[in-house]
Amino acid sequence: MKQSKIVLISGASSGIGFETAQYLHQRGFKVIGISRTYPKEAYSFDYYLCDITKEEQVLSIKKTIEEHYGQIDVLINGAGFGISGAIENTSIQDVRKIYDVNVFGHFMMIKAMIDLLRQSHDGRMINISSIASEIALPFQAFYSMTKASLDALTKALYVELKPFSIQVASVLPGDIKTNFTKNRQGPDEIEKDLYFERVKKSLKRMETDEINGMPAIKIAKKIHRLINKKHMPLRVTVGFSYKLIRFLHRVLPDKLVYSIVKKLYG
Repeated sequence: MKQSKIVLISGASSGIGFETAQYLHQRGFKVIGISRTYPKEAYSFDYYLCDITKEEQVLSIKKTIEEHYGQIDVLINGAGFGISGAIENTSIQDVRKIYDVNVFGHFMMIKAMIDLLRQSHDGRMINISSIASEIALPFQAFYSMTKASLDALTKALYVELKPFSIQVASVLPGDIKTNFTKNRQGPDEIEKDLYFERVKKSLKRMETDEINGMPAIKIAKKIHRLINKKHMPLRVTVGFSYKLIRFLHRVLPDKLVYSIVKKLYG
């Protein structure tokens, strides 16, 4: 009997990570979910506590996987959060916090798990990026920056890991209806701040788009198809409208693109 593929997913307690973990588990994959907080309910898939910003915890979960599972076939880096507000008013502490999760945490996970993927002989790594990695959003600059960094990391890994038969891809969702909206770290509301009204208007637009966005299960289904593909594409956008946005971003002048962004979010 063919052994089920073993899938490790970070950020598995909610949102895209949870939907993907549950969807893959229901389709016969051996799913290992991790997050930094305990789940509020029992999950059907295997679950461990791990804060990916803490190297000792990442190395500990690697040891646990080695002892109980032997290897992994798929690594899905899904943990992440956003911060909002004007660049001028953002503290360096908040910037370090978002980079710790959205970039450095994924780097530590990837570094630790490459050897376990190599043992699969058909390893897959899928990084959850965002359409915001290509189009920098005002008042969400650092979220866009971290996702662009993750894209760059993915491209470099694509080349570095090819000789080991490890395929690497980025998934670029647009607006998704998840707890991400609720969990976004908001700016300090200073009534006389020069940016206050614009930030307020921009966040309202973003939150409306997210609340009305596609369900996270759509991303889970795309990831399932990627895992089953013989050859994964390097970058995948989910949703026709977001594919169109990426296409227009490539063919239109930047000034025109960002004049549209300004009208929507500026």
